[in-house]
Amino acid sequence: MFRNVVKSMGCDVKAEDLTREQREALAQLNLTLARTECNIKTQGQQLRAECQNKIADDSNFISDYELDVIITFWLKESDSDFDEERDNIVAVLNESIKHNNFTTHLGGNNNHNEFQNWQWHPMRSEQHCWLYHCLYDHCDISWIDILRIGQVWVEFDCRLQNCIEIE
Repeated sequence: MFRNVVKSMGCDVKAEDLTREQREALAQLNLTLARTECNIKTQGQQLRAECQNKIADDSNFISDYELDVIITFWLKESDSDFDEERDNIVAVLNESIKHNNFTTHLGGNNNHNEFQNWQWHPMRSEQHCWLYHCLYDHCDISWIDILRIGQVWVEFDCRLQNCIEIE
């Protein structure tokens, strides 16, 4: 799930029209997001184990759980649209990690480059992590909007649950 809050710059700049500096900034963001995924994987696996231990303990009130990670992408403070009175959110991604085996999408080593088989595409030889892929392919934001990101906020949402049957 995603939602965009900040108004898009409306730029329909194609990857082949990006400057070398813009491409380098995007590559740096991809590397940062790949490292972030590794940290999410480590923390997610630890939280999942804790939740499963609570369920396995018969003396515990917990019978189920949901475990998600919400990744929020914020504008750079230097962006012309940055407003201290607003949220300044570019995009939000919500990933379930309860059943994530961290091998295919979030936290995996797969190449999620949408363009890897496009012979003419300037990004075809790049390795893209899942979060970077989601930004350009799932969030309906432009390359220019992705370049406006200045902060990434990671929030784990663990909901412990129990259902009580009423006879």
